[in-house]
Amino acid sequence: MLKEADIIYRLLAGKPIFAGYNVTNRCTMRCAFCSVPSLPHEDMDLAAARHAFDILKGIGVPVIGITGGEPFLRKDLAELIYSVQERGMLCTVVTNGDLFDRTRAAELAGVRNIVHFALSMDTLDASVYKSLRGKSTLPATLARYLDAIEHGPSCPYKLNVVLGPENVDEVDDILLFASTAGLYVSFIPINIAPGGLHRGRTYDTLTPEARQRLAAAFLRLHRLKTGGAPLWDHRGFYLLAADYIAGRKLPDCRAGQLFLDLRSDGKLAFCNEMEHFVDLTRVESLSLGQLRRSREAWAPRIDACRTASACCYTCSYNVVATAANLPAYVFDFLRLKLSLPGQKAGARARP
Repeated sequence: MLKEADIIYRLLAGKPIFAGYNVTNRCTMRCAFCSVPSLPHEDMDLAAARHAFDILKGIGVPVIGITGGEPFLRKDLAELIYSVQERGMLCTVVTNGDLFDRTRAAELAGVRNIVHFALSMDTLDASVYKSLRGKSTLPATLARYLDAIEHGPSCPYKLNVVLGPENVDEVDDILLFASTAGLYVSFIPINIAPGGLHRGRTYDTLTPEARQRLAAAFLRLHRLKTGGAPLWDHRGFYLLAADYIAGRKLPDCRAGQLFLDLRSDGKLAFCNEMEHFVDLTRVESLSLGQLRRSREAWAPRIDACRTASACCYTCSYNVVATAANLPAYVFDFLRLKLSLPGQKAGARARP
């Protein structure tokens, strides 16, 4: 509970609680809504990554988000995650499941610092999966994930679902499957605005009817979360997602204040849709004062990004929602802790 208390303190104090780290931009998939595999950055080696972790720890960042690309393309991924743990930091892990099997899971069995371990899986329909992710591997990927987590670390496991017009009608089916399997779910809105570093396909021509259906789905997710559904993110995030889809202006994203983005090559940005402001492979340290001054200099660009091509990611606006309503976060967190199954998630179900 000490780490959770530190996170709450940092949210109140307006200090960074999370740094997303693309351990590689390489990927085994070509998802329609993602441009990460086309980014040119090189991967830091293990020593450089450890140095970057030391710098982030120096400014008090408690959580590193391990993502990609596909993280399991790195043979040293287990060493990276253990390095985060050795520094007393927490981490999250996201995979597309292509390479995650019981062997790779067993490499992480001794890890005790994972906040959640997520499979990116937007649909239960194999044809929709192929359309969205470019591969027709859904049944095998999901079965392998549920098998692998029986051999991996003891932590909450979940599904990450990018919600768009192709899969908006699957919300109930996905929640039912997750509940049966002992998994949690994050529903993330598609990026509807043009621009940004991580966007592939854009949805700026989304019909008003489709926007209305998506916004209504997120409003319903807010009600379901409040009622105790196995939804991972802050209940307020779903209200922000509904506003985003409806085209309403979102509040300050607080990029660089509450969260940061570490690129695969060691460059640090205020968020994953903007260019970097410092290269951690070229500096020995970074202070909160330096971070604050850099953010002040970038403030007009951050606000322009928010208003012209705003995102609504869980790594950004879920953090914002949490900071805006900490009592709801504490209540839902305690309810989540009490509801965690006694065995590893997924032990009771197979597709």
